[in-house]
Order: sequence, then C-alpha cells, then structure tokens
Amino acid sequence: MLKLIHKIYRKDKVTLDLIKALSVKFVSSENKINNLYKQIFLNSADWYLELKEKEMAISKRLDDIDKRRAYVRTRLLGTGTATKELLENAANSVQGVTAEIAFENMTVIVRFLKVEYNKYLGVVKRSLETMIPYHLDMTLEYDHVNWGEIKEVTWNSLLPYTWKSVSQSVAGTILGGLDDDFD
Repeated sequence: MLKLIHKIYRKDKVTLDLIKALSVKFVSSENKINNLYKQIFLNSADWYLELKEKEMAISKRLDDIDKRRAYVRTRLLGTGTATKELLENAANSVQGVTAEIAFENMTVIVRFLKVEYNKYLGVVKRSLETMIPYHLDMTLEYDHVNWGEIKEVTWNSLLPYTWKSVSQSVAGTILGGLDDDFD
C-alpha cells in the first residue's frame, strides 16, 4: 500500500501510522472474510454448524465436531421421499461408512458394508430413523467385524459357530445402544 502513494508522503510519520493502522484493519477484515467463506462448506464449518442445528431443531450438542457435521450432512441430504437412493446417499455421506439399503416386508434393512469409524454408526442410525416413515421398521446389519472388536473372545469358544454367526452376534453388541450421543 505504501507503493501506491506519492514518494513525498512515504517518509511522513503520520502517513506511515495511518497506513499501518489501515493494514491492520485490512488483515482483520480479510481474516473475517476467509472465516465466513470457510463456514459455507460443511467440512470446515464451526460456528455456522450451531445455526444449522438450531434451524433443524437438533437440541442436543455432541462433543465431537465431526459427528455434528456428519449428522447435519445426513439431515440435509435426507429431505424428500424415503427412497432407497435417498437413504443410501444419506448413509454413505458419513465419513468412512459404506452402507446398502434394502426394503423387505415393511422393513428397511441397512447393511453396513464398511465402517472405518464405529463412532459414526449412531449418527447414521439416528439420521435414517428420522428419514424413514414411522410405519416401517428398521433392521441394522453389520457385515464387517475387525479383530479388535472381538478381542475378549477366545478361539475355543468360537469353534461351534460359523464366522457369519459370530459376525452377527458381535454386530449386535456394536450396534446396540448407539443412541448414547442423542437425546
């Protein structure tokens, strides 16, 4: 900015002080504009997230900001008729989750094919519950089990079972009680 003024004024103390004050204000304004731009995108929003939660009537605030973002994202995507595509898009929009939706005998079956972060399962479950009509039931199936989730089980106790039955019983323990984060 100093280069924009005439060379006579470049050495004037008052002019230099004014330019310094203006540059501080410009930097502050630029930071505010960049922060506002950051709020447009859900992956980087922080204070705007609270406004969206109020708008969507989400009363309980989660501690984990990534969970909050995932829940708001699924709520934004989950408006309209609860079709298979809508439910799959909402479930798969959550980071690290790959799910498949099927309809069978008035029941919506949610098959979790891949889950990188188990902490997001509750977000997906609650979001889908709000999208699915009340006359339909929802069943959750968890096809992916990693060794850390069954570490207290010994091989001898698993011998009479197939891998599918072990997977389903572990899925019941993982998927049970997912609403701890929500009211």
